[in-house]
Amino acid sequence: MQSTQHSSHFFTLSLLCLSLSLSACQKTKTTEKVETPNKIELIQQDLVAIQQGTAVSKTRFTGTIRAVHQSSIQAQVTATATNVNAEVGQRVIKGQVLVHLNNQDNAARLAQAQANLASTQAQANQARLMMERKNRLLDQGFISKVEYEQSRVDYQAQMENVRAQQANVDIARKANQDGTIYSPISGIITKREVEPGQTVAAGQTLFEIVNPDQLEIQAKLPSDLQAALKIGQRIEYTIQGNPDQLTAAVSRISPIADQSSRQIEFFAQPNETITSLSIGSFVEGHLFSSQHIRGQQIPLDTIQNPKENPYVWVIRQNKIAKVPVQILNQSYSNNTAIVQGLQNTDLVSRIKFNDDEIRQDVSISPN
Repeated sequence: MQSTQHSSHFFTLSLLCLSLSLSACQKTKTTEKVETPNKIELIQQDLVAIQQGTAVSKTRFTGTIRAVHQSSIQAQVTATATNVNAEVGQRVIKGQVLVHLNNQDNAARLAQAQANLASTQAQANQARLMMERKNRLLDQGFISKVEYEQSRVDYQAQMENVRAQQANVDIARKANQDGTIYSPISGIITKREVEPGQTVAAGQTLFEIVNPDQLEIQAKLPSDLQAALKIGQRIEYTIQGNPDQLTAAVSRISPIADQSSRQIEFFAQPNETITSLSIGSFVEGHLFSSQHIRGQQIPLDTIQNPKENPYVWVIRQNKIAKVPVQILNQSYSNNTAIVQGLQNTDLVSRIKFNDDEIRQDVSISPN
């Protein structure tokens, strides 16, 4: 009886041990399956080794094309336009008559002023003759010196009146001459705001003229970048609507910064010929410095979000990493960029990853 109970206990214990062993094996297999991660496979062509590179330091700017010589012509008097001799797009020369303004009041004032001047001159001549006659009588002892001095004072007063009337004539003559508008420069009419028979007011703009033979770039830089500005500095730029890469040189720099914008204005002389149609066009370019930038050279197209918070995907210690970089220089023509922020042992990835793949293992095959 005891033997039978022993056998039963032994059998039960054996089953229990076998069950525990199977459970342990199953847990071990499950644990091993979870701990084995999936590796991302890349080939050598997906990766770029970092090189040390140099580039010329450059500063970005924006501006416009303007004419060096330009003029806005205003009416100096209120009058009616009788003849208008210039059209928009017409080339004019310096001194050419653009418009005649008819102002009869100014002509009348000039005639009156000239008549007053002639009358005053006649009175002055009479006073001079009287002074000379009394001077002779004084020498002969027929009059007193006081009487002579009085005649001399009268003559001087008349001469002052002559000068005053001459000033009135000059003013009236200028007002009358202002009725004829001449071109102050040689160039092309770009705006005409007067028509025959139109009454214009003093100070009203009649024409705008530009000389397209000499154009320049007008631009501004923040005052904290003033070290990038030097006379003769090389510029590369493009004009809105024109894909050609053009060059220029800094010709003038404002000696002070604008009080409101804190920017420094500068001008540059283009090296290539620019058509007059570019006047007023938007310009975008770079100022090139004589200093060189040293950093890490990588392909430009591997940089993600280059304008704001740029970064690159790299393989670092066989794991995926997302590394922010500072762009020191970029060249679209040869697809290169000089940056800072990478380790020299990093491999830059041409493949884009997701944030949930960061620190995931990578295997690299030759092809």
